[in-house]
Amino acid sequence: MEHGEDPYDTVVREVEEETGYLVEPTGLLGIDSSHRVFPARFGRSVDHHGVRLVYEARITGGELRYEANGSTDMAAWHPLDRVPELTRISMVDKGLSLWRERPATGRIRAADGQPGK
Repeated sequence: MEHGEDPYDTVVREVEEETGYLVEPTGLLGIDSSHRVFPARFGRSVDHHGVRLVYEARITGGELRYEANGSTDMAAWHPLDRVPELTRISMVDKGLSLWRERPATGRIRAADGQPGK
């Protein structure tokens, strides 16, 4: 998200940059929050709090492609039942849980009842 950018505009821009698709967000599925302290580098540790908004969107145009010179390794379609076999970041599973469960609070709960990490 660029400084001052609206989250809705961010998802439209990021999806196009990372996949080549033009999208229309159709709903906010939820929010994922993460907090980590990274080890000291150059004498200081970094206390990082990330907030990720997870949207559902409809493809309206474009063509699937890999992102050039960016942070996305590759973009591809996979059957949902094959996702557990893929090497993926944890955010994929969190996004799928939000999509399947559609919690009213927009938060996924861990087995212990606490917000998911």
